[in-house]
Amino acid sequence: IYQRGLQERNLFLTQGNPAEVQTIRESVDTGTEFDACSVYSMADALWSFLNSLADPVIPPSLFPNMEIDAQSIQPWSRRFLEQLPPVNYNVFVYMISFFREVLLHSEANRLTPAKLAVVCCNCMVKSESEDNDERE
Repeated sequence: IYQRGLQERNLFLTQGNPAEVQTIRESVDTGTEFDACSVYSMADALWSFLNSLADPVIPPSLFPNMEIDAQSIQPWSRRFLEQLPPVNYNVFVYMISFFREVLLHSEANRLTPAKLAVVCCNCMVKSESEDNDERE
């Protein structure tokens, strides 16, 4: 995605080819190489993978329980990052860095911070009620 997809219009908003997404998922699961496919399928597979994790990247226990304003955002953010488990921290920082890179190409890909925030929340955050619904 990084090499071929940053300029693609509506990356992460355009669904990939379901057959390609399935091939990518199977290849990642088995450690085998996969043939060339569209960047939309790669982005869809990444989103699908993050969305399907048993435990979300951002645990519900770390959701803010107060209003966050301009004065409280920095200390809250620091505590949030310190409380993330190491694997979650690495995935979160990597994905946010990647999304920042995607936004550097927003003129070509037509993505905005608001659009990517929705994508980010949909694949890295699940409330406890959503999590319970999926397990029932």
